[in-house]
Amino acid sequence: MRLHVKNFRSISELDELEVAPLTLLYGPNGAGKSSLVYSLLTLKNFILNPNQLPNGLFNYTFANLGNYEAVVFDHNLANSIEVGVTVEHNKFKVRYMLAFDENGGHLELSHGALNFKLDFTFPYALNQSTKGHSVFTDLDQIDVTWNGIIAQVKASLPAQVGEATRLAESLNAPAELLRKVRIVPLKRGFSKPHYSSVSVSPLMITEDEVATYLSNNKYLVPKLSRYLERIVDRDFRINYQPGTSLFSLDSTDRKTGMASELVNEGFGVNQIVHFLAICLHPDAEVICVEEPEIHLHPSAVRRLAQALVEISREECKRFLISTHSEAFLSALLTLVAQGDLDPYDLACYYAVKDGKSTRFERQKVNEKGQIEGGLVSFLEGEMEDIRTLLKVAE
Repeated sequence: MRLHVKNFRSISELDELEVAPLTLLYGPNGAGKSSLVYSLLTLKNFILNPNQLPNGLFNYTFANLGNYEAVVFDHNLANSIEVGVTVEHNKFKVRYMLAFDENGGHLELSHGALNFKLDFTFPYALNQSTKGHSVFTDLDQIDVTWNGIIAQVKASLPAQVGEATRLAESLNAPAELLRKVRIVPLKRGFSKPHYSSVSVSPLMITEDEVATYLSNNKYLVPKLSRYLERIVDRDFRINYQPGTSLFSLDSTDRKTGMASELVNEGFGVNQIVHFLAICLHPDAEVICVEEPEIHLHPSAVRRLAQALVEISREECKRFLISTHSEAFLSALLTLVAQGDLDPYDLACYYAVKDGKSTRFERQKVNEKGQIEGGLVSFLEGEMEDIRTLLKVAE
């Protein structure tokens, strides 16, 4: 999966950024790491509901970025925002792109020799379509209709059905992937001792939704508990109050046997349960998270890195993570050096600001777990302290 972003917040132009199974964004505060995450959520919001005004695309439930002028690069209304993804499916590269301003824009979809472009105005009620043809043989063609979100492929002959089905799957692959993008907001996961079931939305953002999802999936609870034990040495369980519809989310310290509700646990344990619930959801394929290691002890940070590698491999997940933790990045590099993580499955990007614009520098990782240029972004402060101390010593 690759991302294309233009004129979104501090990103003036990002031609293509590869999202590996584990993708890390790091750099100074305000460098633009969150902008990359939010651009992907903006595209997902359009896929889920194009029939809204553009300001609605910047409302992610846990945060609302405001109107178009507040989000567009340099607050310049003459600029158009572009967000696109490229995925590989059935050995083809399929590119989906949304370009828009305050009033409307256009959508593009490309697959081999097939190229679609559709102009629209906000709100877009999916009442337009464009057509194309895919060559099946020298004499026959397969007809394709695309409304900006969904592609429909029609086979006129029985021999074309299989080819038409595969083509439809490929054309719809970007939209299907975007529907499976999830965000783990940086917040305390659970704040109440008891919960009751609520309706769960496709975004599953609120703690009540996450709690309800956990209570209705008994096979997920032991899987989540297994990872929680490995990271912070606590198990996880759900307890129902007899004769009521209330339930609690509890954990037990495996060393002492002391049980407590998650609301009474520390921030780190509380947040990790929320994080694991979202990333283990079967419909979550790309999980965006800011600082998952925050509030964790360094030893737990290393175990979190190990758990993410296993989840990515066994559950077929991709993680887009922004971090300020040298310990977290070092733990992943150690796993590469040990042979537990393929260096091609770890993409490291250093975010820097050039004036108003953000630039993402890919830093290559070799098989020894060494990162190109070293951990410069994390060492700058330490080097400044050392220089200061040396001057004092002199």
